[in-house]
Amino acid sequence: GMNEIVGTMYFVLANDTNEEWAREAEADTYFLFNTLMVEMRDIFVPDLDDADTGIQGRMSHMIALLSLHDPEVRCHLDDCGIDPAFYSIRWLTTLLSREFYLPDTIRLWDSMFASTHKDNFMRYVCVSMVMIIREGLLKGDFGTCLRLLQKYPPTNIDQLLEASRALWIYESQVTLACHKGGISLTQALTTIAALPSAVIMAYELSGGMAVG
Repeated sequence: GMNEIVGTMYFVLANDTNEEWAREAEADTYFLFNTLMVEMRDIFVPDLDDADTGIQGRMSHMIALLSLHDPEVRCHLDDCGIDPAFYSIRWLTTLLSREFYLPDTIRLWDSMFASTHKDNFMRYVCVSMVMIIREGLLKGDFGTCLRLLQKYPPTNIDQLLEASRALWIYESQVTLACHKGGISLTQALTTIAALPSAVIMAYELSGGMAVG
């Protein structure tokens, strides 16, 4: 799957409006790809699989987030026999470059590389991706769910990014209220303003974003 990452980088660099810079696309792609792989190396090191930065650790954090906000979908996928590895390994190792059309991948990466915490960004985006197709997943059996997750349907990338961002902000507000205010989760959820419309699901509560 590395060819999708390299290909996306090269496309962006080779189409730079500055012709002089565009001529250096091959060398720049090598440099950027090498830098990115240094950041992502723990995903590909078997001895670090179970570490927080390893592939199993990252999958566990992703599924824990899904369980927190949409346990119904998480339990349904478990009941269907869908192991998170069936889809999330590819999502995480290729930075979702195989799930979207090229312009959408570029738009997604634009936000990801601007983020100060790429791992956190990816986790919330991936969980939001699952929740966007929750209705289809909940109606599906093993084969249907696997197809939806391994061949992700076309989606509005800006809505996806807004949904993941809104979820992170709302969760941060709830967590802060619990820790600083010394109140329970239930109290925090009733104290904080209504669920943002961009959120799909949060703490088992349905948000305002329409999902399919």
